Amino acid sequence: MQKNIIITGEPKSGKSTLLVNIIKDIPNTVGIVTKEIRKDDTRVGFEIESHANHKAILAHVETETKHKVSKYFVNVENLESMLPEISIFKKEDVLYLDEIGQMQLFSKEFKKITLQFLDTPNTCIATLTSVYSDEFTQSIKNRNDIILIELTKENREQKETFVRALLKKIEKARRYLSEPERFTIKGSKAELKSEHGLRKLTLQDGEWKCDCEFFNQYAICSHVIAVKEFAKS
Repeated sequence: MQKNIIITGEPKSGKSTLLVNIIKDIPNTVGIVTKEIRKDDTRVGFEIESHANHKAILAHVETETKHKVSKYFVNVENLESMLPEISIFKKEDVLYLDEIGQMQLFSKEFKKITLQFLDTPNTCIATLTSVYSDEFTQSIKNRNDIILIELTKENREQKETFVRALLKKIEKARRYLSEPERFTIKGSKAELKSEHGLRKLTLQDGEWKCDCEFFNQYAICSHVIAVKEFAKS
């Protein structure tokens, strides 16, 4: 099911800020965020912070290690010390990762937890840099269970509103899927008895289209997410 929200964009586009704004309003969350370390208004490194407020230095200009990105030396051991804490979660938890980036990807254990988050039934929100790409990050973009959101400085308020709405749509799709009597699919046509009436969907060029207003605005909706998943069964 499409339940993984991937926020991508260039540095300073507001990916981390958007993620933090979203998760602070969700009761049950598990994950880590990356924050800048500044000295005299100059960025000198990055720290990671867990949902339980535990912190560790991810990278710094003054602490030499064998891994380096730009001027920052990356401390893989510190990152991996945080992973056991976020590997334990409940089915109602929303998971988050900030970010799936070059520094974090020095760690094989971080890659494992990333796939664990994406593969679990839980909703996951993650940020993904757009200035670094490798086989692993490309494989994430190619997954059929993600919703990719391109963030810029100009659209970040609009996209934050969209992500908040999208989280509700994902949960609504889950409720629909728990009630199979709502669905009727015949070939390239589908009907879904939604909370607000009968929705009609059409399969066009391998993609489901819905007649609801949210789909017309965003090209995705709870009905499409649900029908796409139901059609697999």
